[in-house]
Amino acid sequence: MVKNKENSKLLSTVGIVGKQVSLIVLALLLATVFLAISGYEPFAIIKGIAESLTVDIAGTIRWATPLILSGLAICVTYKAEVFNLGVDGQIYMGAAAATAVAVIIPESLNQGVSVVVVFIAAMAAGAAFAMIPALMKVYLGTDEIVSTLLLNFVAELFVEYLVTGPLKSPEQNMNMNASKVLNENTWLPRISFFEPSSANIGIYIAIILMLLLAFLFFKTAFGHEIKIVGANPVLARYAGIKPKKTILQVMGLSGAIGGIVGAIEVTAVQHRLLAAFNPDFGFDGIVVSLLANNNPIGVLFSGTFFGALKNGGINMERITDVPSAITDIVTAIIFITISAKFVLPKIRKLRIKTVRAREGGK
Repeated sequence: MVKNKENSKLLSTVGIVGKQVSLIVLALLLATVFLAISGYEPFAIIKGIAESLTVDIAGTIRWATPLILSGLAICVTYKAEVFNLGVDGQIYMGAAAATAVAVIIPESLNQGVSVVVVFIAAMAAGAAFAMIPALMKVYLGTDEIVSTLLLNFVAELFVEYLVTGPLKSPEQNMNMNASKVLNENTWLPRISFFEPSSANIGIYIAIILMLLLAFLFFKTAFGHEIKIVGANPVLARYAGIKPKKTILQVMGLSGAIGGIVGAIEVTAVQHRLLAAFNPDFGFDGIVVSLLANNNPIGVLFSGTFFGALKNGGINMERITDVPSAITDIVTAIIFITISAKFVLPKIRKLRIKTVRAREGGK
């Protein structure tokens, strides 16, 4: 009996992985067809991804790191059926807090201590910003999809204000809106093996966080509570669980992870705060999480794939004659293909409910 259950679980896992792989293959096939129709080399995107996974592994690590973390931030809230579309805003606020703290840390302070302080500030800022829509949902019944989405614009404009005002670099020759370069003792170290690339030890942070979340979800009572709240809030109340408290907790945790992304971008990649430095990592994280079925272990692999895809697009521009606009379109095709698998079933359910409601009205 036990063996049968184990075999069924294994087959289920293999089936899920097979479906995800088939989605990726289908998306790449559609991308090659589009390139062929557009008059470009059909296999340009394949070549770009291949180079990302062989020659330019450093570039893949650089892009995979924020995508994995953003996927984990989304994954945390999705488990509780809370939809946090504000990870981008939390990334911006985390980066702003990291910079504000980094610029006042004395150069004499130990690098390890400096980096830890900067990251704590970023996590606190991201969590605090995520708590705004969480509190609005819990106490005012506000739709978190709308509130988190709109707060992204608030955070982005706030960062733009900072780099054109209080945190603007005093250098005379600055032609961009940015803060001054941070002191080196606040920099997150890069992976020396890949120098001089921007691949950094943030990838280790992402892997450790993935393991912690996997343990949280699958081995702790709190993880079990999150799943129950997501599946049935009414049942959760009867079981003695407080859904409102759980929502606040998962949103705070999600925001803290978003803050980590912002801190890594500031301290390891840019070494300063730039206006609009974030190329929508939060929205990409939604697709990363969906492709992994909101499983933190799967997020590591899906985030790496999208990191290779992002880096592949950059390489595609460099090694072929495909322009950047076509690269964005190809990436969008892949995103839409993968997202369709999860959106279409919900549309079908909505239609069924609508039909039943009409029949009931008659």
